[in-house]
Amino acid sequence: MKLLILAALLGVTLAKVSTITVKGITVCNKKRVPGLKVELMEEDGVTRDDKLATVTTDGQGNFEVSGQDDEWGTIEPYLYVYHKCRILKEGCWTRTKYEVSSSKINGVYDMTYVTLDVVQAEEDHVC
Repeated sequence: MKLLILAALLGVTLAKVSTITVKGITVCNKKRVPGLKVELMEEDGVTRDDKLATVTTDGQGNFEVSGQDDEWGTIEPYLYVYHKCRILKEGCWTRTKYEVSSSKINGVYDMTYVTLDVVQAEEDHVC
């Protein structure tokens, strides 16, 4: 039991806080898209991924989302953008995953234009 407590305390002590800020402009068919949900996530591998923050794109499709997490190594952040670009069926959404460059951890990752009409490797369609 003492060994388990010691291991837990050591894990907390060795974990370091990493931050990330991601900003961009959502675009579909060359038009900015307001009112979209953008989630900043952190991949955990064994356990459920952590949701670091959620924002909504402004009237011009702009977003800026920041979060932090404490991990033994560096964080592995990514974004989910929920949108209706390329959706033909009423009431359906696409959840598109965008990786965040590890070189931008503890800094700002400017995605510039997030082009939603370009199919990404990881997308889910929800109806």
